[in-house]
Amino acid sequence: MNQKRIFIQVILLLLSVSAIGQVNFFTDDSQDSLATNFYQRNKRCSVLIISDIPSLQTGAMVFFHNKENRASYFVSVKSNGSRRYVVDGEECYGDGVRQKELAYTASSVNVGLARGFTRNWFLYGGFGMLVKRTHYTNVIEDNYRYHISNQGVWLDLVGGTMYVADNGLSIMAGMDLSGRSVTIGLGYTW
Repeated sequence: MNQKRIFIQVILLLLSVSAIGQVNFFTDDSQDSLATNFYQRNKRCSVLIISDIPSLQTGAMVFFHNKENRASYFVSVKSNGSRRYVVDGEECYGDGVRQKELAYTASSVNVGLARGFTRNWFLYGGFGMLVKRTHYTNVIEDNYRYHISNQGVWLDLVGGTMYVADNGLSIMAGMDLSGRSVTIGLGYTW
């Protein structure tokens, strides 16, 4: 229920910002005083605070805008701090099963390209890696051996869209395929 409410609030926020940012939407192009291309606005950088739902990784995403080749480059870094999950332990000399709760951390780093298609909208895509580490050594404990499955390094693919309002407020929404989560962000472009 809480995730649905957050998702609805993000959608409403995106709609309200797009309504504010499109002040000159119905103005004739010849009379429009604003640049129709993002790269003509001479913005250099966008910084956003991002969060993944439901994996609860938080971090930052930075876009570097280059008007010479009309492209933007981005870097994102996220981590979940420390979370917990349950693992099953099999009895070494029998058929019993026991469960144990373990702490783990997940961190991801992504790089990629973005392209501004209007003065407000971007599409971005990139790749990186997701690292999950469980804070437990797999030893025999009280005649039980635990199977640790939530650790390793995976290829991470990301993609989405970003909206930059005329006042610089930036909102983004995307997908993180390796973490199987929706990424939302809020920041500023100058």
